[in-house]
Amino acid sequence: MAYTTDAARWRALSTRDPASNNAFVYTVKSTQVYCRPTCPARLARRANIGFCETPLEAQRAGYRACKRCRPDLETTEDPQFKAVAKARALIEELVEKGEGKEGLRLEDLARKVGLTRRYFHKIFKDRVGVTPREYAVAKMEEK
Repeated sequence: MAYTTDAARWRALSTRDPASNNAFVYTVKSTQVYCRPTCPARLARRANIGFCETPLEAQRAGYRACKRCRPDLETTEDPQFKAVAKARALIEELVEKGEGKEGLRLEDLARKVGLTRRYFHKIFKDRVGVTPREYAVAKMEEK
């Protein structure tokens, strides 16, 4: 989806649409901070929110990067992105070996990517759109 209008960006921001993550950044006038649209921080009042195409544009306007979502880093540098990417690779490897059902335990995956079980499950589902188990089942069906 294209996020070319403020209305579309606000809709993506208010629903924390994962597809909008790198499409734009939003700025908060009251705190002088800019964030990714998927930032877990509390949403500011609509009147205090503006939109920029890039993090650089927000920085030039005098905003500083959010310390929670780190919009100044590339997505590939984001620790959550790295953890989910590593987990997806591990799941795909297990499916290739034919160990998808037996070898897949949430606790093991979470430990291998360095997160707690609960937090890992949450960020995986937020980033991928399905649970790790559902992802594995989908990969097994593709095979």
